[in-house]
Amino acid sequence: MTEKRRWNAYVCPACRLVFKFPDDTVQRGACCPACHQVLQIPDHQASGIVLIADVSLPTDEPKKIRKRRKRDRAKDAFSWEKESGPKLVRKGRRKSKPPIFTIISIIITVGLLAWLYVKDAGSKSPQSDQTVEAPVVTPLPPKPQAQTDRKELDTEPLEIPAEFIKKAEELAGKFLSAQSVDELKGFVRNPDITIPRIMKLHPDGKIDMGGLDAFNTTDQFMRSGEFISVSVRTQNFEERIMVFAETADGIRIVWESWVGWCEMGWKEFMDTKPTTGTLFRVKLNKTNYYNFNFSDESKWRSYILLSHDETHQIYGYVEQGSPAAVEIGNAIQPGDSYFTLSLRFPEKAESDNQVIIERIINNGWIEHTPPPP
Repeated sequence: MTEKRRWNAYVCPACRLVFKFPDDTVQRGACCPACHQVLQIPDHQASGIVLIADVSLPTDEPKKIRKRRKRDRAKDAFSWEKESGPKLVRKGRRKSKPPIFTIISIIITVGLLAWLYVKDAGSKSPQSDQTVEAPVVTPLPPKPQAQTDRKELDTEPLEIPAEFIKKAEELAGKFLSAQSVDELKGFVRNPDITIPRIMKLHPDGKIDMGGLDAFNTTDQFMRSGEFISVSVRTQNFEERIMVFAETADGIRIVWESWVGWCEMGWKEFMDTKPTTGTLFRVKLNKTNYYNFNFSDESKWRSYILLSHDETHQIYGYVEQGSPAAVEIGNAIQPGDSYFTLSLRFPEKAESDNQVIIERIINNGWIEHTPPPP
């Protein structure tokens, strides 16, 4: 039996064609079938083949002119394991895409033509002689406003007679220049109730109200029921609101509103922790503090309560959905809001600065019906 002939594969270094060549041949010259380059075939131990000459084999077909590609000198040595055959790349003209501004121009033109068509169709009068009656639109009746029992402070500028302004300014001057509690008897509302309250704060009977520097600094008055309020500036450069009440004896100043009077001092209130309602005039603002007896955020709503001079601060809590919570929520404005509240501590209070807002006495610092002394 004849031995099977062995063949080896080679890569043409010129055109990268893979071809086979008999291993047992004595001749070591071959011609690449593709590019017709004469090659020196190495033995099976060599690492590559050598290009001998650019010789074309005779052929009946006309010779094609081929451009030689640039060779990378660093890749002259070929690895038989890593190199593959020639890659066929179809060359041709790339199809150019229309520029984007052309597409946009076409879209705008089509849209403009459509709009002109619709406009022209709408402007044409109907061909029929029938008269089309326009539908009658009946406006909806206005929604009834919700009724509320809470008295609102009139924020519109109030026209006050010149005579009232003159008396109010004169009264404010005397009130703020008083040096003793006895002098205030003819200036304050309900002196039988108010003077004992003032004496508790000034046991020696001496006072210093600061003196009047300017009256009606905002050039407007506000009314709430029988009360009229106006802004003043003391000689200590404090901007304050002074409230006047119309009484049988003429206009008088509401001292409780002026000083932010409370039934108990703030320090005494925090030290004794009374569990019964106590009247306080406070500046109220929203907060998000829950701790000790009021750690359940789903049950309580929390607020910061400040004294009139902002030297004392405690946290007040109302139950979610309670009348007090609803009333505060409806009345509160951004920033500090002024309220007259009834406050008390819970049973077995764990903190001296967390209290229950038992009820809203008034939205503001004016008591329409003063409590007994």
